[in-house]
Amino acid sequence: MAITSETLNFLTDLLGPDRVSTRQADLDAHAQDESFHAPHPPDVVVWPQNAQEISAILKHANEKHIPVTPWSGGSSLEGNPIPVQGGILLALYRMNQIIEVREADLQVVVQPGIIYDELNQKLARYGLFFPPAPGSSDVATIGGMVANNSSGMHAVKYGVTKDYVLQLEVVLPTGEIVRIGRPVIKSSSGYDLCRLIVGSEGTLGVVTEITLRLRIRPEAVAAVAVFPSMEAAAEAIYAINRYGPTPAALELMDPTIVRIVNQWTGSSLTEAPTLVMEFHGLPAGIEQEIELVEETCRDAGCVSFEKGLTPAERERLWHARKQAHEAVKQVNAGCRAEIGDIVVPISRYTEAVAKAYALAEELNVRIATFGHAGDGNLHVEMLSDKSDPQEQERAHAFNRRLVEWVLSIGGTCTGEHGVGIGKREFMYAEHGPSLELMRKIKQVFDPNGIMNPGKIFPEQ
Repeated sequence: MAITSETLNFLTDLLGPDRVSTRQADLDAHAQDESFHAPHPPDVVVWPQNAQEISAILKHANEKHIPVTPWSGGSSLEGNPIPVQGGILLALYRMNQIIEVREADLQVVVQPGIIYDELNQKLARYGLFFPPAPGSSDVATIGGMVANNSSGMHAVKYGVTKDYVLQLEVVLPTGEIVRIGRPVIKSSSGYDLCRLIVGSEGTLGVVTEITLRLRIRPEAVAAVAVFPSMEAAAEAIYAINRYGPTPAALELMDPTIVRIVNQWTGSSLTEAPTLVMEFHGLPAGIEQEIELVEETCRDAGCVSFEKGLTPAERERLWHARKQAHEAVKQVNAGCRAEIGDIVVPISRYTEAVAKAYALAEELNVRIATFGHAGDGNLHVEMLSDKSDPQEQERAHAFNRRLVEWVLSIGGTCTGEHGVGIGKREFMYAEHGPSLELMRKIKQVFDPNGIMNPGKIFPEQ
């Protein structure tokens, strides 16, 4: 329903005129994330400062059946925070404080708007860090990571966001403020409600406070391996995953991605299939791990293995890798760049890489691939001319067929970007009748359907 003057007056009285906006510029700024999905503006943008204000907003919206969409950083890649039904846009990025560092317990309590890199920069003084490392770490917020159960470059060794969330403060659609979980490493007490909220994409409530477990910041050493073919690189990935040792990061870049990244960042990486790795631990242990991984890579046909990078070289290397998606967008300005994030069982990773390129050749689709190869995650960038509907349809067909194949071998349509708008069509194929159980859970939390509508579930 459209926002009425009654609601606008309520919001202005609650927050003040400076934190409520219907200006077109503000509506447009919150109409689209980093995905290719069509923009859709909210009716009003608000900037709450605490759980109590959000509680009042949700209670009013629930009574009036007004859609509410949480917006944290806007860096999502599947349209997750696009307010497709308008309504109230909750901009949470000003709630960006560290509430408490519990150094002795290796924990931190934060608000949802704090950016991942900024959090780790502040934790560095304590010798601690939060590991998942999403590719967009310079803009990704912790709230957004919780909403999507984000992972990233360190997931292969350290796990994903849900593995670090101990306790949450959540505002339910009724306005009730609840705390779920406990600030301890393990618990067998009741249902794991934290795991339910993590990855729910703002469809069950609004997270306003997050307690994370942390890890001790280790020594880090990077290495780069270059291969004659994608198949050889994929074989090395499988062997490393199967036989170890496990690097802290194991990233794949195909020649197209390397060329684009070189062009965009001014890097000089060899334009060939490349594995970028990072090893954490004590110096002696790291040295032994690198030797074993180098042997594995050589056995798979590696033509170059570079190690012993300086800290500055390592930073430049990871900056280049993190820029992969942005580089694709900027270097191909006349194209629409759609990015997938399929995950397959590690034994099928080589096959998944080959399948992507075979499908691309069959359908005449331009692709570039990279990903968190250590955990079976492959990002496929599909490029199509913005002025060519037929090419765009071929890209969609490629994505559908690739995801259908991935699901047929036990994989998933999304490893870290979430479902949002773009992956809804695959939800029944992946989950079957259990999707209806998810709908029932959504109904229990949000019977009026106000929380981030149009996401996760396909239209009935």
